[in-house]
Amino acid sequence: MKPFCRDTWVEVDLDAIRTNVETFRSHLPKSTGIMAVVKADGYGHGAVHVGKEALASGANSLAVAMLDEAIILREAGIEAPILVLGYTPAESVEIASRLRVELTAYNSDWMIHANEFLQQAGLEAVGVHIKTDTGMGRLGVRTSEELMRVVSTLEASPKLTWTGIFTHFACADEPDTTHARRQHETFQAFLQDLRHAGKKLPMIHCCNTAAAIAFPEWGYDSIRLGIGLYGLYPSPYMKERADVSLVPALSLKTRIAHVKTATEPFTVSYGATYCAQPGEQVATLPIGYADGFSRLLSNRGEALYNGTRVPIVGRVCMDQVMVRLEPGAGQVNDEIVLYGKQGDEEISLDEVAALIGTINYEVPCMLNYRIPRVYFQSGEEVGVFHPLTMKHAPLERCK
Repeated sequence: MKPFCRDTWVEVDLDAIRTNVETFRSHLPKSTGIMAVVKADGYGHGAVHVGKEALASGANSLAVAMLDEAIILREAGIEAPILVLGYTPAESVEIASRLRVELTAYNSDWMIHANEFLQQAGLEAVGVHIKTDTGMGRLGVRTSEELMRVVSTLEASPKLTWTGIFTHFACADEPDTTHARRQHETFQAFLQDLRHAGKKLPMIHCCNTAAAIAFPEWGYDSIRLGIGLYGLYPSPYMKERADVSLVPALSLKTRIAHVKTATEPFTVSYGATYCAQPGEQVATLPIGYADGFSRLLSNRGEALYNGTRVPIVGRVCMDQVMVRLEPGAGQVNDEIVLYGKQGDEEISLDEVAALIGTINYEVPCMLNYRIPRVYFQSGEEVGVFHPLTMKHAPLERCK
């Protein structure tokens, strides 16, 4: 018996994850490692299964946005190095120590408090990556003087170990490289100041997916492979460049729950924004905006049925959506593809993002805990995770 009841699910092709890791591996200098970014539950694909496959495919470590995400990976048996890229409250450093998770820091006061917590608890030292803000304007030290103070505080903290230094690019996915180059020059200046001060530099990393594509020579010790891991490009421009060929890993599928054929005009969904005409067939699908299928696709989006595009009609409801089919075509339980390929047709996440006025990153991230993830390798189902019930079906190959 399948581990979920509603006929709506995400399929993740782990072969695509492997291909994308290998593609970046061949695009980068041999000395540059790959840190697979699996924050936001692997950009909606499932952090555990994707993380394991990325590591099995040649990634050296994983990165997440918050410590809670790292806990999930450790509980799933992943032993590889994990870096938390975002802010972690100082009192949570004890969890990081117990789980051997490295943290991001950029503030001397935080380091002092974190060190005190670890000393009082008698725990092992925690690895720390210093974040520099070279032009992103979020987290990080902004001046050489500030950086020197932070490094000095870190070196004086017996329970903290300096294991990395990094920055993050704001515009590396754009045709105009001025901002990215300026950021890299600032980062290089920080590194040079540290060398002149006699500091032995730890792991250095600065490239996100976009920078890794455009500037592989900036790879240093590692890149942070985020959106590219999932077969998506950081921007339409990066896709057009065609430096690397990526394979999308995610499909969103459902099955027809009900079919009705209009014998007279009838309105469809809230607001009566669509009126079915005699002879039209309207199929109801068990997915809605509560699952992360955007209401902005109302009367605009499309789905795939028998390899053909069919329009979404009426407003997307919380739990259901309707599509118009050719008269007499649809049957209950027939498969519908909302994102992905069916036959020769494809509805890409880029297309969906453009329709709803966002970026492709957001589209899979919106797919939430109500939708199970089903994992495939070599065309065979190898694992299932249903966030609603929080049950993992083991993926034997990646143990």
